[in-house]
Amino acid sequence: MAHIVAWIGLHAFDLLSAVGIISGLAFTALSFREDTRSRRLNNLVRLTEQHRDIWEESQKNPKLARIRDPKADLYTKPVTAEEAQFVMLLMFHLHCWYRAIEGREVSSLEGLEKDIRNFFGRPVPRHVWEERKAFFDRDFRQFVDELLLK
Repeated sequence: MAHIVAWIGLHAFDLLSAVGIISGLAFTALSFREDTRSRRLNNLVRLTEQHRDIWEESQKNPKLARIRDPKADLYTKPVTAEEAQFVMLLMFHLHCWYRAIEGREVSSLEGLEKDIRNFFGRPVPRHVWEERKAFFDRDFRQFVDELLLK
């Protein structure tokens, strides 16, 4: 016991320095973890707000009603430029979600895959996807195309 007290007496400064360094590292790790949680929550809120704003636009604009129509006839009335532009906006938004999930910036949402299949299963979005999917990177195209095959 006396040896321990003597050793502590000789190395008190080293011991306090080590405790200070370890405490500083622990505090930094906790701060980083909390910052990561906050950033992820902020990303989720921003993506959700964008999603709401996009769909609000489709609700307000009667020219976009066919996008949601599961029986839209593209033979008698082809996809309009306005419909294609809106679907592209949604596809870019979906691509942002995909990248955020892949980068672990947000958690994957339950039902997201079902929602994607439902959306791209409708004639207008499916037509625009097939026409313009080349604008997206290969892994995103593969992700969407595999969902559509299910």
